[in-house]
Amino acid sequence: MTSASTYSEPPVAPPNPTPEEVLNLPKRPSPLPVETCILHGQRPSAGQVVVVNSQHALAQIADHSESNMRSELGGVLLGHVSRDGETLLVDIKAALPVHSSDRGPVHFTFNADAWSQIHRDRSARYPHLDIVGWFHTHPGLGVFYSSDDVVVHSAAFTLPWHVGLVVDPVRQEAVYFGWQKGELAPINGYYELTDVQPATAVPWKVVRTSVYNLPEADLAGGVYDPAAQSARLAEAAYGSHTNQGMTLSPSSRHLGLIVGSVALALALFMLLFWIVPLNRQTSQMQTIILHMANNSAYPNAAACPDPRLRLIAPLDGSAARVGSQVELLGTAVYPAAFRYQIDVRLSGQQEWQKVDDRRRPAELDVLGSWNTGERAPGLYDVRLTAVDRNAIRLPNSPDCVIQMQLIP
Repeated sequence: MTSASTYSEPPVAPPNPTPEEVLNLPKRPSPLPVETCILHGQRPSAGQVVVVNSQHALAQIADHSESNMRSELGGVLLGHVSRDGETLLVDIKAALPVHSSDRGPVHFTFNADAWSQIHRDRSARYPHLDIVGWFHTHPGLGVFYSSDDVVVHSAAFTLPWHVGLVVDPVRQEAVYFGWQKGELAPINGYYELTDVQPATAVPWKVVRTSVYNLPEADLAGGVYDPAAQSARLAEAAYGSHTNQGMTLSPSSRHLGLIVGSVALALALFMLLFWIVPLNRQTSQMQTIILHMANNSAYPNAAACPDPRLRLIAPLDGSAARVGSQVELLGTAVYPAAFRYQIDVRLSGQQEWQKVDDRRRPAELDVLGSWNTGERAPGLYDVRLTAVDRNAIRLPNSPDCVIQMQLIP
């Protein structure tokens, strides 16, 4: 829903430690000009990034989104970042469409050629603007974050103010996603400056949505249930409401049959155009992630300087809830290693505790899993080491230690 904004001052962020990169941001020189803003959806809540779009940027996104309704499209968002207290304000001034060859009816990602294009075009057209996020389309599928979207955002858009916009040009829906307490989540709404015209530049509506992750178990060993997948997709994207004791009328049952048929057709479509080429897409995605992870700007690069022994995810400084199962993704190809071991400890303590290990080398794979069920909340060190047959750390092997916050 779109309505005139009544924004008076930024929401108050929760009392969490402010990251250093946020403290280094410039303070907003003047209040947000709410009298010339349109609020799409609801006002961002505490802890959410406040996104302000120029109508020029929205028009660029809309034009690119509607240029192909049969395939997902995308690009990057350009602008400036500032802060008001601990509230992050992202001013999006322009959008840069990307012509990636790694796209299809139900996927879009940035390959190496796309990143080269981004850097060339930004330098030529918008050298004064920073990359503050990305956008992509879900034509006819609704707006949500898929598992692939989470991978792209987590690998390439890691700063606290980096946002992602999903647009469905068929349904005319759009929602922003951003980092909230170390996790990706939808943002309640966003602002549009009336810098070109008093009326909105886009007809999009903000809807209820979610971050959706395809369970890896569904794809392991070739196991895939299209009907169950479609049901989970709809539930994650738009919510599920079950009424106990409800009796369906004949017309409702007929409607259910129609909906079921449509879901089956969608499932078959996804099977043909998504699962069949999944191995090729996954290989391309791995190449992109490895390229990003080996960049010195990647958050874990400083904590794990040797790319042969590196935790890629979770990110250094991220958070997880006590009781969750944390899967540790990375690369372990260190020479002469007999095994790769995952240890944890409370930060400041001396004793390490082994939580998992792996015998075989791997490049961009799950190296181990940490069950946090019996751990107390707090800041933990997580270490990846290369060990010999006696579980002794190899001499002169590099350090790879990231920190994670366990929260209640």
